[in-house]
Amino acid sequence: MKYLFLDASENYTIAQTGNHGSFLSKTFATDRNLAARITLLCDEVLSEAGFTHNQADILAVCTGPGSLTGLRVAAAFMRTLALLLEKPLIGIDLFAWSLQTLSDRGLSGQVRLVMPTLSDKAFEVTADLPDLQHSQPVLIERTAISSSIKTFGIRFQADGVEELQPDPDSLHKMLLATKNRTTTGLNDILNVLPLYIIPSQAERKFKETL
Repeated sequence: MKYLFLDASENYTIAQTGNHGSFLSKTFATDRNLAARITLLCDEVLSEAGFTHNQADILAVCTGPGSLTGLRVAAAFMRTLALLLEKPLIGIDLFAWSLQTLSDRGLSGQVRLVMPTLSDKAFEVTADLPDLQHSQPVLIERTAISSSIKTFGIRFQADGVEELQPDPDSLHKMLLATKNRTTTGLNDILNVLPLYIIPSQAERKFKETL
């Protein structure tokens, strides 16, 4: 099974390709020009992987939380590819990816994952490993992050919070497990991005006026 995955939840973009034998993960500096470069960076990683968009069995995209613009651009691009090529589209959120990473490291028991937003808030979920199901993400005050539960910060660290970088090898494992996924139509493709993402500056300013 061959796949193409994009994660544009930060001010950089991770593109990963893989098959049953191996995978390739590359990071691109795309702070303000993802829309202009997204086709080229996909072409680059696919060329290095040795297959084309048409030969991919699965397309996948990170569903956040993270950058509103990055997630929208990546999702729109991958949705279009999935629709045109009639390929299955998989959504991978950062919490599930992080829990798979911790599980692959042999961690068990209750854990807490937190991820700060651009304001003074942070997203929080809890889980009981090795069960990879997590609670519904909620927004908490950034000052409430510390906890008696083993706490990991997704791509950040703080007092009492251990930094966790979601592992490309764990992502590879997750994507290979979706080999039997099929796309039945446009609604399935549009439902791939259900996770709450950081509100835009305009949305925050609008709420402040209410």
